[in-house]
Amino acid sequence: MDHGVSVNRHVASCCGAQVMDDYSSKSFRLLAMAVGVIPNAAGLDFAVMTQHQVEACAVHMQLLSLVVLTNNVRSDSKDTITHLQDG
Repeated sequence: MDHGVSVNRHVASCCGAQVMDDYSSKSFRLLAMAVGVIPNAAGLDFAVMTQHQVEACAVHMQLLSLVVLTNNVRSDSKDTITHLQDG
């Protein structure tokens, strides 16, 4: 299930994809920190690689931390959004 939160599946498997999907489906923001090994790193040009490409090269990922953040909607947000939509 995609909730607009990009989560490295290596990290998700460490702490349970279900737990991460549960938080993200409830509009929580997740910040995960993991460490892993990138074999043959000397042969890679990290400067031109995307984050996804680098993460795909990593093996033996270990979750170090998972922080769950929330951003509660302010009471005046509905009025502000309506005002902006009305132009």
